Amino acid sequence: MSPPFVSFADQSIYLAHTSLGQHAVIQVLWRYLRPVDLDALTRFRDNLAHGHLARLIRPALLPFGRHQWVSSPPPSAALAVAEAPLAPEAMQAWADAQVELPLDPVRGPAWTLTIQTFTDGSTVVSLVVSHCIADGLTTAIAVSEAARGERRPPAYPAWSVWSAPRAAASLGAELQRIVRDAPATLRALAQLAGTAYTSRAKYNTPAASPVVTSADDRKVVFPSAFIRVPTSVWDARAQSLGANRLTLLTAITAAFAEALGRVRDDDVTLLMPVNQREGLSHTGGNGVALATLKVRVDEPRGRLHTLQRRLRATLLRTRREPNRLATLLPLVPFVPRCAFSAASHLALGALADLPVTCSNLGYLPKDVLQIDGAAADRICARGIDRPVSRRAIEARQGVATLFAGVIPGFIALSFVTYQPGVVTEPQHLRALVERLLADYELAGEFFDA
Repeated sequence: MSPPFVSFADQSIYLAHTSLGQHAVIQVLWRYLRPVDLDALTRFRDNLAHGHLARLIRPALLPFGRHQWVSSPPPSAALAVAEAPLAPEAMQAWADAQVELPLDPVRGPAWTLTIQTFTDGSTVVSLVVSHCIADGLTTAIAVSEAARGERRPPAYPAWSVWSAPRAAASLGAELQRIVRDAPATLRALAQLAGTAYTSRAKYNTPAASPVVTSADDRKVVFPSAFIRVPTSVWDARAQSLGANRLTLLTAITAAFAEALGRVRDDDVTLLMPVNQREGLSHTGGNGVALATLKVRVDEPRGRLHTLQRRLRATLLRTRREPNRLATLLPLVPFVPRCAFSAASHLALGALADLPVTCSNLGYLPKDVLQIDGAAADRICARGIDRPVSRRAIEARQGVATLFAGVIPGFIALSFVTYQPGVVTEPQHLRALVERLLADYELAGEFFDA
């Protein structure tokens, strides 16, 4: 069996975590309007520990080597429920606090499962997963399998069995991998040389709405708002606008960008992850390519058939053709850690376009709702960076993401943003989301309602 090397994309996400302190996570929240079955949740937790999340990253032994996956040990502690119930008004703050719990994709744990009761009789369960080991779709697959009671045999060598002979074998495998990756690395170098000059002119252009960077180093928790809209209402509105479900989501994301002021030259830039997996056997942590779609600020306000055609063409092109960033990924192992920050700024030069990410998980199996054996009353998910300094996020001119998934009967939406001067607190975002949906004649139910 060949060594389980991580992909270039997974290695770049890990390096962003270790070099920049930019630790992105996936969080799934379940709300029950009743007590939960703790024994069933314990079984669910143990099943998760024998599935797609049962892995850690072993950094390469060579400076320019590829990292490898290793199996993580199962959790040994009992699953505990917080003793003191909280007021329902504290639900969002509690969810945010779970994102800050310690995670370590190398030593573990790389994910946490926590439970909190509330004085209204409800219970919320939080799963937080390091983006280094899984993206949203991988997490959804892992949750669905664990809820069904499925377990997978260990796919990787255990961290504890890395003896000296095994390390020597791994060193040889890394050398062979470097040689095998050489053609892709040379192509990436050629691509980088060919685009450096043209990219420099583009990315040195000032952003449309420059902000004054704060000197405040206090940590910022990105405001989030979780809401669900009945699929019947959503689909009827999409049909009335000459669009399908996904196009309406795209239009709302564009309107979200405009409301935040994330506009440049009368365009908003949408980044849309596109699944690149070949079936459910994909074992990588992150298996997506990024599609980029420019939308005029007036385009989401009328009929959406033109937007739908452009969206379809963009997604098809992204599935068929690797994007420029993907062709540069073979250079990732060769970027010194001390230079990774500067390299990341170059790679993310497109931040000058003030992009907004629209991440759509699509249909989620009903098992995802049934982690304690019965369906939860609410579910939501979000991709979010762990708290960063205000100085850092304002240097990036803010961040904005819309995370969506289809559950039985509902479209679940998670808005995440920090936009200086517009949205810096959860109440700002909640009011903005209500206005945004009302503009499309939609209304929903917030997760904590």
